[in-house]
Order: sequence, then structure tokens, then C-alpha cells
Amino acid sequence: MNGLDWGTVPAWFSAVLTGGSLLLGFYILLRDRRKAERNEALKVVTWTERLVDDERSFIRIHVRNTADRPILYANALYSKGDGSGKILSLPATVPWVPKDEEISLDVPRYENGRRTLALGLSFQDADGFWWVKDISSHDVYRQTRHRRGDPSLRLLLRSFGTYRLYRQRKKSLRRA
Repeated sequence: MNGLDWGTVPAWFSAVLTGGSLLLGFYILLRDRRKAERNEALKVVTWTERLVDDERSFIRIHVRNTADRPILYANALYSKGDGSGKILSLPATVPWVPKDEEISLDVPRYENGRRTLALGLSFQDADGFWWVKDISSHDVYRQTRHRRGDPSLRLLLRSFGTYRLYRQRKKSLRRA
């Protein structure tokens, strides 16, 4: 017994191709699953309406669920106009929105003398995933679990142009 038999080149080639095809198949399954989850989150429709009441002025965020299943824990996301970049959350009065139903959330237009800006909506789908919908672009982002970010780094990234500002807003909405 003076050596091991490593096999032939065609045997090695077929083993590598089989492994590659298995990895590709798992990747396609995972991609299709994420696409189906995102399509369900895209069926939540939001729009804003600016109203002036006798007592106060506010921004009304309308949320209509056109998905096949209910959404849970809808929260309006807004920021103060002071430039701090802090995103505040305003929960809905109802815990869930059934299929083909609509709710509205009233965000105060002014807070402590500063104007607020309605940014988006966060909600949980029926599978338990948290999503953030940007009101201005109607993009949907899956919310991450980890909350990271340095405010000074945020201000530095915002100074590099509109693309950096868009990326930072997308990241901050994911983490809100």
C-alpha cells in the first residue's frame, strides 16, 4: 500500500459540478422566498394628507392593507426638523390591520415649535418580519435587528451628496 487513489479528473469534475448545482439551487430557493416576502410587504399602500384642525395641524398617514394577510403593529415614523436625524415612532391605536382595511395615523405637524417630517411606516407582517415603507419613494426595506450608528458619522456621510444621503436615509429607516 504505497499510495492513495485520488480518483480520476472526470470524477473530480463531476463532484465539483454537483456541489455547485446544489449551492445554486439553494440560492434560487432563498431568493424566491425573499422575493415573495417582499411582494407581500409591497402590497401595503401608504399616502399622506396634510390637514389643519381647529386645535392643531397634523399630517395624516393613511395605511391600506391590500395583502392577503393582516399586518400588525403599524407605526408612523417621523423626525423633528432640528437636523438631529433622530427618528421617532407613533404607534397606531389598533393592533392589526385586516385584509382590505384602512387606518390612519395622525403625526403632529409641529413638535416643540419645530416642524416635523413624516418619513415612513413600520409594520410587522403575518410571518413576523418587520418592514419599513418609505413614504416619499414607496420603497420597502426589511428592518434589521441591530441598531447601530454614530450620529457624527451620519452627519459626515450626509455631507457627501444626495446619493450618500439616500443611502443613509435608507439605512436609518431600516434601523428605526
